[in-house]
Amino acid sequence: MEIPGVDIVVGTQDRGKMLTYIEEHQEHRQPINGVSNIMKNRVFEEMDVPQFTDRTRASLKIQEGCNNFCTFCIIPWSRGLLRSREPENVLKQANQLVNAGYKEIVLTGIHTAGYGEDMKDYNFSQLLRDLETKVEGLKRIRISSIEASQITDEVIEVLDASEKVVPHLHIPLQSGSDSVLERMRRKYSKEFYKKRVEKIQKALPNLAITSDVIVGFPGETEEEFQETLDFVNEIGYSELHVFPFSRRTGTPAARMNDQVDDEVKNERVQTLIKQSDQQALAYAKQYQDQVVEVIPEETFDEHHPNMLVGYSENYLKVKFEGTKDMIGQIVRVKITKAGYPYNEGQFVRVMSDAALSV
Repeated sequence: MEIPGVDIVVGTQDRGKMLTYIEEHQEHRQPINGVSNIMKNRVFEEMDVPQFTDRTRASLKIQEGCNNFCTFCIIPWSRGLLRSREPENVLKQANQLVNAGYKEIVLTGIHTAGYGEDMKDYNFSQLLRDLETKVEGLKRIRISSIEASQITDEVIEVLDASEKVVPHLHIPLQSGSDSVLERMRRKYSKEFYKKRVEKIQKALPNLAITSDVIVGFPGETEEEFQETLDFVNEIGYSELHVFPFSRRTGTPAARMNDQVDDEVKNERVQTLIKQSDQQALAYAKQYQDQVVEVIPEETFDEHHPNMLVGYSENYLKVKFEGTKDMIGQIVRVKITKAGYPYNEGQFVRVMSDAALSV
């Protein structure tokens, strides 16, 4: 509000009042502060997004906020505590998105699989079941992120039985060292994480697992970083998102002693990325000469207008020769050359709705 020229400030709630604020400002010409105490908010703010520009996968936000208070994260203070969207509103928007032509819906949120923790008689597993059975025409359901603690036996049972939830889960790790996890205030040990992953891999043998890792957390020693390298290798991720630790003002981690030097952080990031790339290639090679189902999202570039790029169910990025009318459709593609970040493929056929429902 102190910045000259700023007329209206809106926080992470009451965004639906934006037009009202603008009209009010046009009438009175006085600055408007639309930011209130997010920690007092316990209701999900409904803001439908009926379609996405140039997107073949639709994001559907099902919850907001987080109760975890990890030491590196400011999100609970900026987004508030966990609150879930009403099931009927999730299903309503899912139907709208399918009617708009989307074949795949990605369930998103700040703590996505925490959905329902603030409800009495409904949870994330039930939402997955309802999306599967009550949204006609939906072909794929992708979960943007799920914590190891949320991979319950009920969730595993739902995923195992599902014909629409794709065989890909993003399970944040953050560190493979128990001592670092404790300083991060993560609510699991690496042994707990490993056991959950092993259980779901047993139920879904072809599951692709991706993850996030923070490198250079305050006090991280060479031994702790090596623990992370070893653990990442043990799990065998299909892809990693690697981040150097970044000090967020207001978080406990920003005030911790033993901040890791930027040069050391960057070296460790590159080491882990190199290992991740090797694991990603090894995962992709399992699917060479196999046929996968891909939703093309775009052309490769302006110089290759007939080269399409999209993701398979298990999150392999595939490029292949096709036509622009295939974008947004589910097509079968044979992977002819495994690679990372791209796999090369050969178009087999477009999947009809009848074939998809069999």
